[in-house]
Amino acid sequence: MICTDYPVKALSILLDKDCLPASYAPLIKHKQALLSELPRLGCKRKSEAERLSDGAYEAIGMQTQEIRLLRRFLTLYDAKPQKLRELEKLTAEPEAMAAYRELYLLPGVKQIRADLYYRSGFASLAALAEATVEAVLEKTAQTIADNALSCIVPLPKEIRTHIAVAKAFIAE
Repeated sequence: MICTDYPVKALSILLDKDCLPASYAPLIKHKQALLSELPRLGCKRKSEAERLSDGAYEAIGMQTQEIRLLRRFLTLYDAKPQKLRELEKLTAEPEAMAAYRELYLLPGVKQIRADLYYRSGFASLAALAEATVEAVLEKTAQTIADNALSCIVPLPKEIRTHIAVAKAFIAE
């Protein structure tokens, strides 16, 4: 089972300007402080960082607005129950359904993108985490062409985000 309560060390991957939504960019300057201070404060996982007081974040140099932003960021990649309920409506084969369950944990991924990743050989978060942006671009474009699919190749930033979140979710 994939753990979406990722280790705080995964912030090193997730707080990257190349995959981070632009509205969260102010958090990047706190990345090193978070990586060093959260474990010192006893936080090993995201859920523990969520429970820290505002005062603890102020002590590492964050302002009130940045703390609010961080709290939203910490829940950004939580699986939405309504999104996961869509899986029940799919009539995919059991192997594909298992892959979709994992791939649906990625931000913005629903049936079309999950199917594209699955058909392109990225049937798990581990497979996606090991891939490069270029490999995903190439394989998804080839899958679309070979199968005459009516979808588009994911954008590089989307792929970078999916790879980063996959790495965070499988990190231990």
